[in-house]
Amino acid sequence: MKKLILSLFSLFAVFAGVPHCLGSPAPEEVRASQPGRERRHGGYSKDNWTVYYEGRKVKGASASSFTDLGGGYGKDNWTVFYRGRKVEGASASSFESLGNGIGKDIWHTYHYGERDDGSALSGERLGGGYSKDSWTVYYRGRKVDGASAMTFESLGDGYGKDAWKVFYMGGEVKGASAQTFEELGEGYGKDAWKVYYRGKELPGASPGSFEVPRDSW
Repeated sequence: MKKLILSLFSLFAVFAGVPHCLGSPAPEEVRASQPGRERRHGGYSKDNWTVYYEGRKVKGASASSFTDLGGGYGKDNWTVFYRGRKVEGASASSFESLGNGIGKDIWHTYHYGERDDGSALSGERLGGGYSKDSWTVYYRGRKVDGASAMTFESLGDGYGKDAWKVFYMGGEVKGASAQTFEELGEGYGKDAWKVYYRGKELPGASPGSFEVPRDSW
């Protein structure tokens, strides 16, 4: 009987130590798993104390006033964030998300959380992922090198052009004639001499007769 009691006591001691061996969850982990945690639509979520982006704590964000703006941007009453990181210098009171990684306050525009030299007041969204201000053209927030903002237009399906050059997804389409270029859909485009697919020349294709069939229903 004495041996049985000692054996039971030993087993109790082993199992009593299991939680300590496995480790207790940190307060933040417990808080993140609470039923009261509120999920937001753009990767952000929050509970009564903490804001999270894709499961990671957003340092310095105030949960009580935090708003998800969409496109990776969010803000509280004092600070703007992009994908969980603070956007330095951005004004929370006037900041808004424009989509495609672009945001603005009353003084500046921001691309993927970084401030650029363009003016938000003169910014213009052109469609097809393109935007421009008075000096610069952007494709999905990245500067389009060599493009003239004054004459640039979006053609759709990733194509755009200014008075001299044609671009596809922000890169120059080498050799394409801006004066005669047209976007055909499905990644195709052509000028008076060549046919292009996704910004690359399609060897042997005749621009005079080339077309992209459309659905008949």
